Amino acid sequence: MNTQELVYLLKEYQNTSPESQEKKHIKTKFIAQLSSCYWWRSQYIINLFSEEVKQIKEDLQTEIGEIFQLNINQKNNLKELADFLLKEALILQKKYQKKLITDKFINTLAIEIKKAQPNSFQRKQAVQCLIKAMETKNTYKKQGLGSNLQLSPQDYEDAFLEAKGESIRYVLDNIDRYDETIGDFMALINHWISIKFSDAAGRILGIKKSQSKKQQEDKISISPADPNSIKEYLFENAEKEFASYQQSEEIKNLIEEDPNNKLGKPIRKDRSDITFKDVLIAINWEGETFKNLSKRWNIPYTTIKSFYEREFQQIKADLAEYLQ
Repeated sequence: MNTQELVYLLKEYQNTSPESQEKKHIKTKFIAQLSSCYWWRSQYIINLFSEEVKQIKEDLQTEIGEIFQLNINQKNNLKELADFLLKEALILQKKYQKKLITDKFINTLAIEIKKAQPNSFQRKQAVQCLIKAMETKNTYKKQGLGSNLQLSPQDYEDAFLEAKGESIRYVLDNIDRYDETIGDFMALINHWISIKFSDAAGRILGIKKSQSKKQQEDKISISPADPNSIKEYLFENAEKEFASYQQSEEIKNLIEEDPNNKLGKPIRKDRSDITFKDVLIAINWEGETFKNLSKRWNIPYTTIKSFYEREFQQIKADLAEYLQ
């Protein structure tokens, strides 16, 4: 809900006669809007945790109602009041969501995934809820990983995100072996994060080392007087290829058409919707970064980067045709 909608309801509330049923109705609607949350609206979650959802939603609405009543007559500026109530409501929503999403809540969803048939709607629905719940709870093990590796803060974050994504994927792919009697599901995820972090960090360091070496080679091998050398330079440097080339838009159109279907390799078997052509255009014409694409497509940063650089090397002979 946005501020403008809240201001409209506040105006209605103030312009309605005191103690009328309409005024009570507007207040109820206002509180319901401020307390609206995915977990209270999801019928799947309500069916699984009906008592918990009902109680926590009521407690949230009661507290929001108290803040509403306390401030409704103390602020004359309705926009200022709406902004204040919206901010307070968001803080309370986070507080009550964490009350709902306990270890038991997450473990129950994991069991539901295990019980559902592979590739069924029920399993996909439970997976979606589980991942959202883990993000809300946010008790991933992040500190103390790879203490023997020299990583910059950004490389550490990238390695963690990749390790987290790979761990969740691995555990869910092997959910049938999950033994709920041994321990909680988050502990299992964190166990695998600690294992996969070193691999992710190693890939990041390896890519950076390879890039550094390549940049040094380019400084030596590029000859401005040699058209072929300049063309090679465009292919070897991800930040500059095509971007300043005079036929850039024309090349983009040719690549999008891809008449010989040479640029359509998918990034992963389970993500056939993202191909090399998509990454190529996003990086070179849309001004995207690998990190932004990772968030947009929910694919690890290093997976996109290594796929792009590997495929670029293999396909550059075909790309050269677009520059002729």
